[in-house]
This record gives sequence, C-alpha cells and structure tokens, in this order.
Amino acid sequence: MINQNAVKAVKDAIFQQEFVRPLYESYCFSRIPSTIHDLFEGTRNNASLPLDTIKTSTGGYDTVILLFLDGFGWRFFEHYLPKYPFLRWFAEEGIASKITSQFPSTTAAHVTCIHTGLDVGASGVYEWFYYEPKVDRVIAPLLSSYAGDKELDTLEKEGVDVASLYPKGTIYETFKKKGIHSYILQHINIAHSPYSQSMCKGAMYLPFQNLGDGLDSVVELVEQQPEGEKRYICLYVGDIDSAGHRFGLFSSEYEQAVKQIMTQLEERLHAKLRGKNKKAAVLMTADHGMTEVDPKTTIYLNQELPQLLPLLKKNKKGDLIAPAGSCRDFFLHLQDRHLEEAEKLLQDSLGEIAWVVKTEELIERGFFGLGKPSKDFLSRVGNLVLLPHDHDSIWWYEKDRFGQHFFAMHGGLSCAEMETIFLFAKL
Repeated sequence: MINQNAVKAVKDAIFQQEFVRPLYESYCFSRIPSTIHDLFEGTRNNASLPLDTIKTSTGGYDTVILLFLDGFGWRFFEHYLPKYPFLRWFAEEGIASKITSQFPSTTAAHVTCIHTGLDVGASGVYEWFYYEPKVDRVIAPLLSSYAGDKELDTLEKEGVDVASLYPKGTIYETFKKKGIHSYILQHINIAHSPYSQSMCKGAMYLPFQNLGDGLDSVVELVEQQPEGEKRYICLYVGDIDSAGHRFGLFSSEYEQAVKQIMTQLEERLHAKLRGKNKKAAVLMTADHGMTEVDPKTTIYLNQELPQLLPLLKKNKKGDLIAPAGSCRDFFLHLQDRHLEEAEKLLQDSLGEIAWVVKTEELIERGFFGLGKPSKDFLSRVGNLVLLPHDHDSIWWYEKDRFGQHFFAMHGGLSCAEMETIFLFAKL
C-alpha cells in the first residue's frame, strides 16, 4: 500500500510553494538506521521511522536487506511503479512510504548517515565539497581528495590522515556487539576507497563487478544463513544517479539504467528469494531525488558577481575558500564583517532565482538535524547559502577544475530533490 500518512506529512512540510523542510522528527532518511535495528530487535526506538512504515510492532527479523538506490527519489518511484513488478511488490504487498531526504540532499550526507546512524549536523559530512579546517582547503570527502582534483586520494598521497576526517563509529560495530552480522555490497570501484574502508568498519565487504553478481551474493547470503544467525545486508547502486547527472532524467540512457536495475532486482533477487520461508525484511530507499538543470544556463558566481570575491574568506595561503556545496546548494564562506553586505548583494542580484539564507537561520530551524550541530559541522559549513529554485543552478568556474556539466542535480530543497522513498516488504 501507499502510506498516506507519510504522503500527507511530507506535503505539509512544503514551504514557499516549492521547498521541503526535512522531517527529522518523523518521516526522514536519518531515521532508517534506527529502524533497521528495531526490525532485528523487535523493539521500538524514538529515533526510528513511524510504525506505519514497517507494519509491525514486533520485528524480530533474522535478515534485513537494504537496497540503496542512489538518486531514485519519490518522483521516479511513482513514474516507474506501473512498469516494473519489483516496485509493485512493495506497493501491493508491502508499504511504500514517502519520506524526506536530509538537507543538503546529497550523497555524501546520506551514505555517511546510513553507515553511522548520524544525521548531517552530527556527522559533519554535509556535501560533496566542503571546507575542511584540518587541511585548510575545500575537499571532496568521498573521493579523499581536494575539491576539483582529477585523481582520487590526493589527500592520502600528501600524507593526510584521511580516517581522522570522518566520523568515528559505525552501526556495523554496534550491530556486531548484538550478534548481528553485517555485509556491505558496492561496486569494486568504490569499495576500497579510504572513505568506504573507514565508514564500513565492523562489516564484511563484498565488492562486485556488476549488479547481477552483487545480487547473486545477496541471495547466497540469505540461502546459506545459519539457523538462528542474524544478518544485515546492504547493497548500494549508483547507476541511476550517474545516468541522471550525465545524460538527463528520462533520457534513453537513464531509462536503460532503470530498466536494467529493476529487471535484475526482480529476476535475480525477488524471484529467487520469495517463498523461501525466511523471516526476512526487504527495504529499498534512496538518498534523494533529482531535478533537471542545464549547463548552458548555470550562473557562475565568480564571473557574474566579481564584486563578491573580496568579501569571501581566505585560507592561510591566501586562497579563497570556495566553492563549497553544489550548484543546487552553494555554501559561501564570507568574512563575518561582510556577511550582511554580501547577503544584500546576492539578494538584489539573484533573489529571483534563489533563496538567499544565512546558515544560522537554517540551523535554528532544524534543517541539519534535531540536535545541536557538532563542532566538525560548524567548523566546516559556510555562513550563507544559495538555494536555487527548481531547474536553476549557481556554481563556480575555474578552467579544468570547476564547472557545471550535469543535466540533473540534487543538494537543494526542492520537492524533486527532497522527496524520497522508504519501501518495506516481507519475503
């Protein structure tokens, strides 16, 4: 069934007609790790998703499978629901709940959350690019590199203790203490990165070359599970997000990516496991949705408003601290004495295409989580944010280093980006 309580809650969270407030207190991605724990333990935690998302108060599952489809937000679930049996399985025999992403609606924040259980404000990993005071530069945390570098792991190659930049402690270490065995399945290209190695401590890593092999491994883990053992299996797929970025939403390449994934999920997972009489729950979620953008209409802030540059902060080397965030949520590091001046300049120049808002206001309104943000978060985040309206984009240009080449993007607060999925079904 479609969870109408969740649909209404997310609808009620819309403000300024197009933006969505993240529902950290109820239907939000940040509550998934605690919900997974509940499914094993048969307990109820105040940090979990509402009970109507899982249809049971007892739990006690031996197996929980989480399918993490990067970028496959609610609009895509609705669009493809009539076409693919795997999606209809959740809607007809399970529960399909609309939930919100965290803010920013970015992969970095959400994969960190799914591994650690920490919301954005607690983890401090808030965007693809952000300023890291420990190295006094803007970095790409998931790539373990400086922002704009064309190669991976440049931080590590310069002798930076990369593990010290990430949160300590994972849900897998917690699960292990409770007798729950965790397995992480990702494409081999990202499986061995410093980020993945740090964020997946306590779990067994099973990299795969292609999705079919990964799904075969999931089936094998379930079929060969010893009696009485508890297993958590998390499979991450990035192909849909990647196709959307590179080719645009609903392009032939995007449609093909969705078709291949949904077909394999049905044929190589669902068809093989249904009827196995296992006490298993299958979950599917996405970190965010996506919205269409056009590289040709992207506004490059440093070119459009050069008078803004003297107002930005610099690092100890004298370089501007920019760019941070993405073209859908540009976080500016402004000198404190120039914050008001910069806000007015940006409001006058870009107010028609973006919400110009102080980070302090977003913190006060709970956009980064329920609790007080961590010291790491506060030390990294800019003090003013540009949040473009749907389909608009604002970024930074440096030849061969920074530009906007994508045809779909996320990170902002629009419905298309913030409305995502939490699907539940029993095997």
